[in-house]
Amino acid sequence: MAEELTLGDALKAHARDELGIDMDELSNPMQAAVASAVAFSLGAAIPLLAGSFIVDTKYRIVSIVVTSTFALAGFGAVGARLGGAGLFKAAIRVLIGGWIAMLITYGVLRLCSKIGV
Repeated sequence: MAEELTLGDALKAHARDELGIDMDELSNPMQAAVASAVAFSLGAAIPLLAGSFIVDTKYRIVSIVVTSTFALAGFGAVGARLGGAGLFKAAIRVLIGGWIAMLITYGVLRLCSKIGV
């Protein structure tokens, strides 16, 4: 029986029968990379558009932070919905991660502008 199972593709048969992995159902890395690039670009466009037409720096920063906050929470909730996870927990996790990233970026840029880089 083992010989019959492995006549075609031994790796595929082992993955299916021993590990429960269907090799035909695995994701495509190129498709995942393209989807990630498109999602990242669309997500970055939201705060970029929010701050593009505001001249005053303080209002621009506030606009970007507020818009990013809603976008991060929304994207976290959508990702949770698509993945079958809890909406609130995922939205908060993405929101806090995004805030931390914004604070680090803001701090690095402030530091660079102070030292003249």
